[in-house]
Amino acid sequence: MRTIRGRIFLLFIFCCIFSGSLTVLHYLNMKSLKDKTVMMENFDGFLNSILELRRFEKNFIYYRDITSIRSWNKYLSKVEFSIKELDPNIEIVAGKKQYEQFKIDFNEYRIAMIAEFGTISVNTNQDQLNEIRKKGKIVIDFAQKLIRDKQKHINSLLDRISIMPFTYFIVVIFLTVIVFIVVNATLIVPLDLIRSATEHVARDTFKPIKFNSKYENEITKLIRSFNRMALQLEERQRQLLQAKKLASIGTFTSGIAHELNNPLNNILLTAETLILDDFKDRPDKHQVLIEDIMSEADRASKIVRNLLEFSRNKQDEVKELDITILIENSLKMVKNQVRFKNITIGKNFPDYLPKIKGALGQLENAIVNIMINSIHAVGENGHIQINLFKADDEFICIEVKDNGKGIDKSKIDHIFDPFYTTKEVGKGTGLGLSLVYGIVQSHGGKIDVKSKAGSWTSFFIYLPFLKESI
Repeated sequence: MRTIRGRIFLLFIFCCIFSGSLTVLHYLNMKSLKDKTVMMENFDGFLNSILELRRFEKNFIYYRDITSIRSWNKYLSKVEFSIKELDPNIEIVAGKKQYEQFKIDFNEYRIAMIAEFGTISVNTNQDQLNEIRKKGKIVIDFAQKLIRDKQKHINSLLDRISIMPFTYFIVVIFLTVIVFIVVNATLIVPLDLIRSATEHVARDTFKPIKFNSKYENEITKLIRSFNRMALQLEERQRQLLQAKKLASIGTFTSGIAHELNNPLNNILLTAETLILDDFKDRPDKHQVLIEDIMSEADRASKIVRNLLEFSRNKQDEVKELDITILIENSLKMVKNQVRFKNITIGKNFPDYLPKIKGALGQLENAIVNIMINSIHAVGENGHIQINLFKADDEFICIEVKDNGKGIDKSKIDHIFDPFYTTKEVGKGTGLGLSLVYGIVQSHGGKIDVKSKAGSWTSFFIYLPFLKESI
């Protein structure tokens, strides 16, 4: 059992076994004490019977009381019955050798008394009387010693019973120390690490917890989950900062774009007027110059429109979308550029994918921007592969992979930054991928890129799908 739950279960089982063992031991000791107490009472009765036997013996010897013979015989029968009934217990307490000697002495005492009962005269043989007294004393001494030995056994048992609570207390203290050590090592220390790590997270410092354990248990799983969460929070924090940066830049560029839009429109109108009126009869070189002005002004207008599009927070209608149809419609928008550059498009779409929910125009714009980026990267006769698949139980992934020139590792972390571009000066605004990033974020998705410089680039757009459409 390497898990905490398993260890607690084993500890519970051990405590149950320990408590059960103590309970059984206490029960057996109490039962033994009860049996010994009953046996002590039997031994007391045995001694009393022998004492009564001696009393009637003296009544007969000293006073020649004939009635004492009947009483002596009565108690003789009781003593003999007790010896027969208590035979195994007497042998255990006194020992086999002493018990056998007792039976011999008692039998000699009995024979001597029976012989004495046959003598009615007062002048009794003194040697015979001494022998009776001697054997009688031996019998009493044996019975008294039997009680003393039995009392010792009871006292010893009482001593054992009396120390059991102390033993139980010591063992409980020992188990408490072990439990504290185990709990401290497996729970308190790692929980303290987690507490410290959460404080770092609260201060926007995302550091994984370093905790080495030989066993796989709930705490190690919790720490592993926390480390994954910390990494995800760090990524979300980075994305949040990126989103805030985009929002602030969008607010800033919106004002600039509006200010630039009017002068650019005026330039276009003026150029058109010149070429239609004043320069229609002039040499071709003047018309070419005017057309260059119009072309550059138009390009500047497109840049301004991109800025406005980037900064605008328009709310398109959100509805259920078939992601396969969405991509097919997006491909139609770039088909002329694909055909002009002789680019091949590979598609790998599953037969069925769950639907997504989003703004059709925004998502088409995002996919078109990714496609245009790939078209510029591959140049003529290139290849673009589009793959659709379920990334996990939450996201559908759109992968757009091209065999273009790739992106250098030093630049890949900045490609979603506004106004950042790897293209030559004048050939890119650096807003396309920023727009894609913002659109994907607003749909609860995420975007990633992998690339090998000089070989290929893959963009991964992850969009959440509708669970009820599965």
